[in-house]
Amino acid sequence: MTTVPGRSAPSSTAPAVIGDPGGHGCLRCGGNGAGNGAARAEGLAPEDAPARAGTDDAAVESGRFRARRVAAVLRPESVEDVVRIVRDTAVRAATGAHTPLHPVSTGRNWGLGSGRPVEEGAAVLDLSRLDRVRAIDLRKGYAVVEPGVTQGELAGQLVGSTRMFNLTGASQHTSVVGNVLERGVGLHRGRADDLAGLELVLPDGTLTRCGWWPDEHSSTVQPHGRGPSLNHLFTQSATAVVTAAVVRLLPRPEEVRVLPLAFSETELPAAVDTLRSWTAQRLIPPTTKIYNSVAARTYGVQDRFLAHVCLTGDTGLVEAHARLVAERADRHGSPFTPAPRHTADEHVHRAYAGLPDPDDTLFLRKTGHCARCLDTARGLLMFLPVVPFRGSAVARAAELIGAALQGRTGAPGVTMNVLDADTVDHVVTLGFSPRDAQAVSDAHRTLDRLHQAFAAEGHHPYRPDIDHPLPRPRGVLHERLSRALDPDGVFARGRY
Repeated sequence: MTTVPGRSAPSSTAPAVIGDPGGHGCLRCGGNGAGNGAARAEGLAPEDAPARAGTDDAAVESGRFRARRVAAVLRPESVEDVVRIVRDTAVRAATGAHTPLHPVSTGRNWGLGSGRPVEEGAAVLDLSRLDRVRAIDLRKGYAVVEPGVTQGELAGQLVGSTRMFNLTGASQHTSVVGNVLERGVGLHRGRADDLAGLELVLPDGTLTRCGWWPDEHSSTVQPHGRGPSLNHLFTQSATAVVTAAVVRLLPRPEEVRVLPLAFSETELPAAVDTLRSWTAQRLIPPTTKIYNSVAARTYGVQDRFLAHVCLTGDTGLVEAHARLVAERADRHGSPFTPAPRHTADEHVHRAYAGLPDPDDTLFLRKTGHCARCLDTARGLLMFLPVVPFRGSAVARAAELIGAALQGRTGAPGVTMNVLDADTVDHVVTLGFSPRDAQAVSDAHRTLDRLHQAFAAEGHHPYRPDIDHPLPRPRGVLHERLSRALDPDGVFARGRY
């Protein structure tokens, strides 16, 4: 089954899957998160409601982490507003009497704290109203986007063009800039590889840029620029406000084909080792997604694990690779069996093809709720460790996850993202009833045990949550850079 730009994949009828509201939208508001009419009808606070200073108005978040007092929520509408807010804060910080700023793009960092700060008393700087796509250059392959631009919006502007954006498996309504700064994982590569340049407001209010920018009269996009490369000084960082980013666009492939392969839980080590071998020998790209039996329900698979192997490029090459993968998967002793077509349906192919989904179908299947309602309606915690891409290591990770479960916490969905021939990250999703105090407590005890168990074996999360920020100090150079950039603490401590 294929999806080529301008042509949809063949339709198929899939059985009901976990979280799938039967195509009727969010279980709470009935919508898809694109508008706020349904949310208002349900009595939810609209996003443009003014914040009350001194209240915890970063809103309820899906993880139900320990409550933090938020001094205010500030919603600038321009870069000039951001500069003014930071400068005013810097002036007060010099006297020691100020409220530190906690910048967020759209605040949809679900399961890790959403838009909440790590420490008490910060002012949330909500950048969602900075929502312009400033430029798109199809020839050079870049876009300049502000923090409020979502991945669905950027994908929509590229429909029918020669370029596409590296989407993630999250909601269409999540921020491009936010996930790039988190160094998230896209469907085709890590989001860190999408970053070319940043526009920043430093702690003293200076507006500056680093990396590569379109006005530098360069004929090619050069993410590392010339001289010391500074972009990643500001990713997973709390030393500046990012007001825009240059993100790289991928050439749109002639064909996209996602091959679904199923296997039993007992075959997990063999399946992982086989996929690792295929990846190392370049039979398949390092973009495979592996879903445990809970996560696989999203795609209509019951009681089995599922792998999505994505092949892209020239049609003849994709055909040849697909035949070769099918032959290898069908060999005697292979852990794999071909999965039904509906387990890699049109929506899966559209995501890999960089095409927008206004209905946010896959996200609704996974969570049952739209982006607007998720924080309020569902309990969700995330644990994101990186593990060696070896069958024994991945099987051991599964054991650690099972042993960590506490009380009423059910088996989590686990998505494993292949990063390269040596590493695979795990997205462990703990769901719970947000209105059941015991269920909330059990989920958090499970999360604590996951952090302890994986750290003991050297498998650390690449993105921590607000209750498990990276410890300080982080080393002499890290501390010196932090003090040099923000000596007065204009910005609140972040998770990193």
